[in-house]
This record gives sequence, structure tokens and C-alpha cells, in this order.
Amino acid sequence: MQTFGYRVAEPDGRTLLPDRLAAAGITGPAVGELQREGRLGAVRLADVSVPRRGQRVAVVMDTAPCPGAEALADGTDLLLAECTFADEDAELAAEYRHLTAGQAGALAARAGARTLVLSHFSGRYEDLGPLGERARATAGSAVVHVAHDLDRFGLPRRRATA
Repeated sequence: MQTFGYRVAEPDGRTLLPDRLAAAGITGPAVGELQREGRLGAVRLADVSVPRRGQRVAVVMDTAPCPGAEALADGTDLLLAECTFADEDAELAAEYRHLTAGQAGALAARAGARTLVLSHFSGRYEDLGPLGERARATAGSAVVHVAHDLDRFGLPRRRATA
């Protein structure tokens, strides 16, 4: 059975350092020229900036654990993943090809995801708190949120370097 996931990856870039720009005497429109050209006189863009890793978001839904989900989630800043079943219902999850809470958390941990947003819950669970707790137990350093209808989640703050 085939399923689709999504990944949006912002290109890596550079963060300008105002103190270095000032020390080099670069201001106003010259800053844009430096960014476009990569060099302004003897000053290179690398002299007045640091690498900035582009942010990455992935959506993994309606799937059992698989290499495709792992590839989509790898290195994401925000991972939106299904959490259809509790771990106690792992047989149902396997039968219907969905993730359990523990599997969603483990996916985030293996991927090094910074934030995990859980969604797509079975209607059999009135209280989603235990699903969130189980995912947190396996999610490594990822911050875990349990999504409810109409919730909004922002991207975590940018990482300092590429």
C-alpha cells in the first residue's frame, strides 16, 4: 500500500552580524550588494556572517513505521506525525498501518526532530493526555505537543548555524 508524506525545506543561508558589518564600514544598500555578489571590495560575505541552516518541516500521516517516514522526518525542526493508536493497541496499528504514540515519539527521536506535533487520533481515545505522555517518553529531546482541532504551532526558533 502506498502513502504520501510531505517535507518542506528552506534553503540554507547566512545570518549577517551587525557588529562585523559596522567594523567593515558596510551599511545601507551596500549590504544588499554584498549579499548578492558575495564580496564587496576586500570584504567577503563569510567575513561578516555565519551559516544559517534552513528550517525543515515534515508531515507523516497514515503510515506504519517505514523508511520513507524516517527520510521525511530526518533533521526536521517541526514534525507533524499521526498518533492514531496507543501502544497497547499496537496490533491494531499494524493491521491498519498507523503509528502508535510510542512509534511517533521514537520516529521523532531517531530523526533528531526538534518539535513533534501529534495528530490524527483514533476516536476511541477520549483523553489524549496518555498518548502525549507515551510519545514524550520515546521522543528524545523533541518537544511534544498534542494537537486539537484548530490549534496552531509555530516553528521553533532558528538554529544558530548550518
